[in-house]
Amino acid sequence: MTCILGRYRMPIPDLYRTYTGLWRAFLRNMGKYASKMKPNQSIYLDIRGLRYHVRSWGREGAPKLFMLHGWMDASASFQFFVDALKGDWHVLAPDWRGYGQTQWQGSDTYWFADAVADLDHVLTHFQPDTPVNLIAHSFGGNVASVYSGAMPQRIARFVNIDGFGPRAEGVKPARLERKGEPESTAPSAPIEIPPKRYAEWLDRIKKGSGFKDFATFEDLEKRLQRDHPRVTPERISYLARNWARVNDAGRVVMVTDTANAQNDGMHISIRLDEAIACWQRITAPVLWLIAEQGASRSRAKELDNGGAQSRLQHFRTRREVRLPDTGHMVHLEKPELLAQLVEEFINEGNQTNGSGTR
Repeated sequence: MTCILGRYRMPIPDLYRTYTGLWRAFLRNMGKYASKMKPNQSIYLDIRGLRYHVRSWGREGAPKLFMLHGWMDASASFQFFVDALKGDWHVLAPDWRGYGQTQWQGSDTYWFADAVADLDHVLTHFQPDTPVNLIAHSFGGNVASVYSGAMPQRIARFVNIDGFGPRAEGVKPARLERKGEPESTAPSAPIEIPPKRYAEWLDRIKKGSGFKDFATFEDLEKRLQRDHPRVTPERISYLARNWARVNDAGRVVMVTDTANAQNDGMHISIRLDEAIACWQRITAPVLWLIAEQGASRSRAKELDNGGAQSRLQHFRTRREVRLPDTGHMVHLEKPELLAQLVEEFINEGNQTNGSGTR
Protein backbone atom coordinates (compact mmCIF):
# COMPACT_ATOMS: atom_id res chain seq x y z
CA MET A 1 0.00 0.00 0.00
CA THR A 2 1.09 3.55 -0.73
CA CYS A 3 0.10 6.82 0.91
CA ILE A 4 0.12 9.93 -1.29
CA LEU A 5 1.42 13.01 0.55
CA GLY A 6 1.17 16.08 -1.63
CA ARG A 7 3.39 15.35 -4.62
CA TYR A 8 5.12 12.43 -2.88
CA ARG A 9 4.29 8.76 -2.64
CA MET A 10 5.40 6.88 0.44
CA PRO A 11 4.75 3.21 1.26
CA ILE A 12 2.63 2.83 4.38
CA PRO A 13 5.36 0.90 6.29
CA ASP A 14 7.90 3.63 5.49
CA LEU A 15 5.46 6.33 6.54
CA TYR A 16 4.82 4.53 9.82
CA ARG A 17 8.55 4.12 10.50
CA THR A 18 9.21 7.79 9.69
CA TYR A 19 6.63 9.22 12.08
CA THR A 20 7.19 6.57 14.76
CA GLY A 21 10.94 7.19 14.64
CA LEU A 22 10.51 10.94 15.01
CA TRP A 23 8.16 10.51 17.95
CA ARG A 24 10.38 7.99 19.74
CA ALA A 25 13.40 10.23 19.28
CA PHE A 26 11.49 13.14 20.79
CA LEU A 27 10.42 11.08 23.81
CA ARG A 28 13.94 9.72 24.23
CA ASN A 29 15.51 13.17 24.20
CA MET A 30 12.88 15.03 26.20
CA GLY A 31 11.23 12.52 28.49
CA LYS A 32 13.63 12.95 31.38
CA TYR A 33 13.42 16.75 31.13
CA ALA A 34 9.67 17.13 30.61
CA SER A 35 8.92 16.29 34.24
CA LYS A 36 11.01 19.31 35.30
CA MET A 37 9.25 21.74 32.97
CA LYS A 38 6.56 24.02 34.31
CA PRO A 39 3.32 23.38 32.39
CA ASN A 40 1.95 25.97 30.01
CA GLN A 41 -1.31 26.48 28.19
CA SER A 42 -2.22 28.13 24.92
CA ILE A 43 -4.56 31.11 24.75
CA TYR A 44 -5.87 32.33 21.40
CA LEU A 45 -6.99 35.90 20.80
CA ASP A 46 -8.48 37.66 17.80
CA ILE A 47 -6.06 40.54 17.25
CA ARG A 48 -6.46 42.83 14.26
CA GLY A 49 -7.85 40.10 12.05
CA LEU A 50 -5.38 37.37 13.04
CA ARG A 51 -5.66 34.39 15.37
CA TYR A 52 -2.96 35.23 17.88
CA HIS A 53 -1.31 32.65 20.13
CA VAL A 54 -0.21 33.55 23.66
CA ARG A 55 1.61 31.03 25.83
CA SER A 56 0.77 31.15 29.54
CA TRP A 57 2.68 29.77 32.51
CA GLY A 58 1.85 30.01 36.19
CA ARG A 59 -1.04 30.95 38.39
CA GLU A 60 -3.70 33.29 37.11
CA GLY A 61 -3.84 36.16 39.57
CA ALA A 62 -0.11 36.13 40.26
CA PRO A 63 1.95 39.20 39.24
CA LYS A 64 2.33 39.18 35.45
CA LEU A 65 5.49 39.13 33.36
CA PHE A 66 5.06 39.74 29.63
CA MET A 67 7.78 38.05 27.55
CA LEU A 68 8.47 39.07 23.94
CA HIS A 69 10.57 36.83 21.69
CA GLY A 70 12.98 37.87 18.98
CA TRP A 71 13.33 37.43 15.23
CA MET A 72 13.17 33.80 14.05
CA ASP A 73 12.20 32.63 17.54
CA ALA A 74 8.94 31.74 19.30
CA SER A 75 7.38 31.97 22.74
CA ALA A 76 8.24 28.33 23.51
CA SER A 77 11.93 29.21 23.90
CA PHE A 78 11.16 31.01 27.19
CA GLN A 79 10.37 27.63 28.78
CA PHE A 80 13.79 27.32 30.42
CA PHE A 81 13.67 30.88 31.75
CA VAL A 82 10.25 30.19 33.27
CA ASP A 83 11.52 26.94 34.79
CA ALA A 84 14.28 28.92 36.54
CA LEU A 85 11.96 31.52 38.12
CA LYS A 86 11.76 31.23 41.91
CA GLY A 87 8.74 33.43 42.56
CA ASP A 88 5.01 33.17 41.96
CA TRP A 89 4.49 34.69 38.50
CA HIS A 90 1.95 34.56 35.71
CA VAL A 91 4.10 34.63 32.56
CA LEU A 92 2.46 35.53 29.25
CA ALA A 93 4.36 35.29 25.96
CA PRO A 94 2.78 35.94 22.56
CA ASP A 95 4.04 34.50 19.29
CA TRP A 96 4.45 37.47 16.96
CA ARG A 97 2.35 37.40 13.78
CA GLY A 98 3.81 34.83 11.39
CA TYR A 99 5.69 33.01 14.16
CA GLY A 100 5.00 29.94 16.28
CA GLN A 101 1.28 29.20 16.49
CA THR A 102 0.09 32.68 15.53
CA GLN A 103 -1.62 32.98 12.16
CA TRP A 104 0.32 34.12 9.09
CA GLN A 105 -0.91 37.39 7.64
CA GLY A 106 -0.67 36.33 3.98
CA SER A 107 1.46 39.16 2.60
CA ASP A 108 5.12 39.48 1.59
CA THR A 109 6.29 41.87 4.36
CA TYR A 110 5.67 42.00 8.10
CA TRP A 111 5.72 45.66 9.14
CA PHE A 112 7.30 46.75 12.40
CA ALA A 113 4.40 49.04 13.32
CA ASP A 114 2.03 46.06 13.20
CA ALA A 115 4.04 44.38 15.96
CA VAL A 116 3.77 47.52 18.09
CA ALA A 117 -0.02 47.58 17.61
CA ASP A 118 -0.30 43.83 18.29
CA LEU A 119 1.61 44.29 21.55
CA ASP A 120 -0.78 47.02 22.63
CA HIS A 121 -3.74 44.70 22.03
CA VAL A 122 -2.12 41.86 24.01
CA LEU A 123 -1.36 44.11 26.99
CA THR A 124 -4.83 45.67 26.90
CA HIS A 125 -6.45 42.23 26.91
CA PHE A 126 -4.53 40.85 29.88
CA GLN A 127 -3.73 43.97 31.95
CA PRO A 128 -5.75 46.98 30.81
CA ASP A 129 -5.71 49.14 33.93
CA THR A 130 -2.20 49.05 35.42
CA PRO A 131 1.37 49.41 34.09
CA VAL A 132 3.00 46.18 32.95
CA ASN A 133 6.35 44.46 33.39
CA LEU A 134 7.95 43.77 29.98
CA ILE A 135 10.87 41.40 29.39
CA ALA A 136 11.86 41.43 25.73
CA HIS A 137 14.63 39.90 23.64
CA SER A 138 16.21 41.22 20.41
CA PHE A 139 13.42 42.10 17.95
CA GLY A 140 10.98 41.90 20.85
CA GLY A 141 13.20 44.37 22.70
CA ASN A 142 13.09 46.72 19.72
CA VAL A 143 9.29 46.58 19.64
CA ALA A 144 9.06 47.04 23.41
CA SER A 145 11.50 49.99 23.35
CA VAL A 146 9.39 51.88 20.82
CA TYR A 147 6.16 50.99 22.61
CA SER A 148 7.59 52.04 26.00
CA GLY A 149 8.38 55.49 24.60
CA ALA A 150 5.10 55.86 22.73
CA MET A 151 3.03 54.67 25.71
CA PRO A 152 5.22 55.42 28.76
CA GLN A 153 2.26 55.35 31.15
CA ARG A 154 1.71 51.64 30.33
CA ILE A 155 5.12 50.41 31.51
CA ALA A 156 6.09 49.64 35.11
CA ARG A 157 9.51 48.07 34.43
CA PHE A 158 11.24 47.02 31.23
CA VAL A 159 14.03 44.49 30.69
CA ASN A 160 15.71 44.80 27.28
CA ILE A 161 17.82 41.78 26.33
CA ASP A 162 20.27 42.65 23.57
CA GLY A 163 17.78 44.69 21.52
CA PHE A 164 19.82 47.54 20.02
CA GLY A 165 17.23 48.85 17.58
CA PRO A 166 17.13 49.18 13.78
CA ARG A 167 20.15 49.24 11.51
CA ALA A 168 21.74 52.56 10.73
CA GLU A 169 21.31 53.78 7.16
CA GLY A 170 23.62 52.12 4.67
CA VAL A 171 24.64 49.20 6.91
CA LYS A 172 24.33 45.77 5.35
CA PRO A 173 22.63 43.06 7.48
CA ALA A 174 25.17 41.11 9.53
CA ARG A 175 24.10 37.79 7.98
CA LEU A 176 25.11 39.09 4.53
CA GLU A 177 28.36 40.56 5.87
CA ARG A 178 29.31 37.12 7.19
CA LYS A 179 28.48 35.42 3.89
CA GLY A 180 30.17 38.08 1.81
CA GLU A 181 27.07 38.29 -0.39
CA PRO A 182 25.79 41.35 -2.20
CA GLU A 183 22.60 42.62 -0.57
CA SER A 184 20.63 42.53 -3.81
CA THR A 185 20.71 43.01 -7.55
CA ALA A 186 19.24 46.50 -7.20
CA PRO A 187 21.13 49.29 -9.01
CA SER A 188 24.49 49.91 -7.34
CA ALA A 189 24.93 53.45 -8.61
CA PRO A 190 25.64 56.07 -5.94
CA ILE A 191 22.07 57.11 -5.20
CA GLU A 192 20.53 58.37 -1.97
CA ILE A 193 20.23 55.75 0.76
CA PRO A 194 16.39 55.68 1.12
CA PRO A 195 15.74 55.08 -2.62
CA LYS A 196 18.38 52.35 -2.62
CA ARG A 197 16.79 50.76 0.43
CA TYR A 198 13.39 50.61 -1.27
CA ALA A 199 14.92 49.31 -4.50
CA GLU A 200 16.59 46.48 -2.58
CA TRP A 201 13.33 45.64 -0.84
CA LEU A 202 11.46 45.44 -4.14
CA ASP A 203 14.22 43.21 -5.47
CA ARG A 204 13.89 40.83 -2.53
CA ILE A 205 10.11 40.63 -2.98
CA LYS A 206 10.63 39.50 -6.57
CA LYS A 207 13.15 36.87 -5.52
CA GLY A 208 11.02 35.56 -2.66
CA SER A 209 12.21 33.97 0.56
CA GLY A 210 12.44 30.45 1.87
CA PHE A 211 13.86 28.21 4.58
CA LYS A 212 15.84 25.02 4.24
CA ASP A 213 13.87 21.90 5.10
CA PHE A 214 15.29 18.78 6.74
CA ALA A 215 14.85 15.04 6.49
CA THR A 216 14.59 14.58 10.28
CA PHE A 217 14.46 16.61 13.46
CA GLU A 218 17.95 15.34 14.20
CA ASP A 219 19.22 17.05 11.06
CA LEU A 220 17.58 20.29 12.17
CA GLU A 221 19.14 19.89 15.61
CA LYS A 222 22.59 19.69 14.04
CA ARG A 223 21.95 22.94 12.20
CA LEU A 224 20.64 24.68 15.32
CA GLN A 225 23.57 23.42 17.38
CA ARG A 226 25.95 24.86 14.79
CA ASP A 227 24.17 28.22 14.91
CA HIS A 228 23.87 28.23 18.72
CA PRO A 229 26.91 26.35 20.07
CA ARG A 230 26.43 27.58 23.65
CA VAL A 231 22.93 26.07 23.96
CA THR A 232 22.78 22.56 25.46
CA PRO A 233 21.75 19.64 23.21
CA GLU A 234 18.64 19.00 25.35
CA ARG A 235 17.42 22.54 24.82
CA ILE A 236 18.24 22.36 21.13
CA SER A 237 16.09 19.23 20.87
CA TYR A 238 13.19 21.01 22.56
CA LEU A 239 13.56 24.05 20.29
CA ALA A 240 13.66 21.97 17.13
CA ARG A 241 10.27 20.49 17.94
CA ASN A 242 8.75 23.87 18.72
CA TRP A 243 10.33 25.79 15.84
CA ALA A 244 9.45 23.18 13.21
CA ARG A 245 6.88 20.57 12.18
CA VAL A 246 6.59 17.61 9.81
CA ASN A 247 4.82 18.58 6.59
CA ASP A 248 2.63 16.39 4.38
CA ALA A 249 5.68 15.21 2.47
CA GLY A 250 7.37 13.93 5.63
CA ARG A 251 9.93 16.74 5.67
CA VAL A 252 10.75 18.84 8.73
CA VAL A 253 9.98 22.50 7.99
CA MET A 254 10.07 25.70 10.04
CA VAL A 255 6.73 26.96 11.33
CA THR A 256 7.70 30.60 10.74
CA ASP A 257 6.26 32.36 7.69
CA THR A 258 9.03 32.68 5.11
CA ALA A 259 8.05 36.34 4.64
CA ASN A 260 9.74 36.96 8.01
CA ALA A 261 13.08 35.68 6.72
CA GLN A 262 14.45 39.04 5.54
CA ASN A 263 13.09 41.07 8.47
CA ASP A 264 12.34 43.84 5.97
CA GLY A 265 9.43 45.17 7.99
CA MET A 266 11.91 46.11 10.72
CA HIS A 267 14.53 47.73 8.54
CA ILE A 268 12.22 49.64 6.21
CA SER A 269 9.40 50.86 8.40
CA ILE A 270 11.34 52.06 11.47
CA ARG A 271 14.38 54.34 11.19
CA LEU A 272 17.02 54.82 13.85
CA ASP A 273 16.18 58.47 14.50
CA GLU A 274 12.53 57.54 15.02
CA ALA A 275 13.48 54.77 17.45
CA ILE A 276 15.77 57.13 19.38
CA ALA A 277 12.96 59.68 19.74
CA CYS A 278 10.86 56.93 21.36
CA TRP A 279 13.69 55.71 23.60
CA GLN A 280 14.12 59.22 24.97
CA ARG A 281 10.51 59.28 26.18
CA ILE A 282 10.75 56.11 28.28
CA THR A 283 10.06 56.92 31.94
CA ALA A 284 10.00 53.41 33.47
CA PRO A 285 13.16 51.90 34.97
CA VAL A 286 15.02 49.87 32.32
CA LEU A 287 17.34 46.92 32.90
CA TRP A 288 19.58 46.70 29.83
CA LEU A 289 21.24 43.28 29.47
CA ILE A 290 24.15 43.22 27.02
CA ALA A 291 25.45 39.84 25.83
CA GLU A 292 29.13 40.42 25.16
CA GLN A 293 29.15 37.76 22.42
CA GLY A 294 25.73 38.77 21.11
CA ALA A 295 24.42 41.66 19.03
CA SER A 296 27.33 43.93 19.93
CA ARG A 297 29.61 41.41 18.20
CA SER A 298 27.40 40.38 15.25
CA ARG A 299 26.64 44.05 14.54
CA ALA A 300 30.15 45.29 15.26
CA LYS A 301 30.19 47.69 12.30
CA GLU A 302 27.44 49.71 14.00
CA LEU A 303 28.04 49.03 17.68
CA ASP A 304 31.84 49.04 18.08
CA ASN A 305 33.85 52.17 18.87
CA GLY A 306 31.17 53.73 21.01
CA GLY A 307 28.28 52.84 18.71
CA ALA A 308 26.48 50.77 21.34
CA GLN A 309 26.90 53.43 24.01
CA SER A 310 25.64 56.12 21.65
CA ARG A 311 22.37 54.19 21.51
CA LEU A 312 22.20 53.22 25.16
CA GLN A 313 22.57 56.81 26.31
CA HIS A 314 19.07 57.56 25.06
CA PHE A 315 17.62 55.12 27.62
CA ARG A 316 17.89 57.65 30.42
CA THR A 317 16.45 55.42 33.14
CA ARG A 318 18.61 52.41 32.29
CA ARG A 319 20.79 50.18 34.41
CA GLU A 320 23.33 48.22 32.36
CA VAL A 321 24.47 44.67 33.08
CA ARG A 322 27.04 43.07 30.80
CA LEU A 323 26.99 39.29 30.47
CA PRO A 324 30.47 37.90 29.68
CA ASP A 325 30.89 34.77 27.59
CA THR A 326 27.23 34.94 26.58
CA GLY A 327 25.79 34.89 23.08
CA HIS A 328 22.70 36.60 21.78
CA MET A 329 20.24 33.88 22.91
CA VAL A 330 20.60 34.67 26.59
CA HIS A 331 17.32 33.01 27.58
CA LEU A 332 18.56 29.73 26.12
CA GLU A 333 22.21 29.88 27.13
CA LYS A 334 21.84 31.20 30.68
CA PRO A 335 18.17 31.06 31.70
CA GLU A 336 19.02 30.72 35.39
CA LEU A 337 21.10 33.91 35.41
CA LEU A 338 18.47 35.74 33.38
CA ALA A 339 15.72 34.65 35.77
CA GLN A 340 17.74 35.84 38.75
CA LEU A 341 18.42 39.26 37.22
CA VAL A 342 14.82 39.72 36.10
CA GLU A 343 13.30 38.75 39.45
CA GLU A 344 15.65 41.01 41.38
CA PHE A 345 14.83 43.94 39.11
CA ILE A 346 11.04 43.42 39.04
CA ASN A 347 10.90 42.80 42.79
CA GLU A 348 12.63 46.14 43.39
CA GLY A 349 9.66 47.78 41.75
CA ASN A 350 7.21 45.69 43.77
CA GLN A 351 8.89 46.74 47.02
CA THR A 352 8.83 50.38 45.94
CA ASN A 353 5.13 50.18 45.12
CA GLY A 354 4.36 48.19 48.24
CA SER A 355 2.74 45.38 46.26
CA GLY A 356 3.08 43.38 43.06
CA THR A 357 1.78 44.69 39.76
CA ARG A 358 -1.02 42.41 38.59
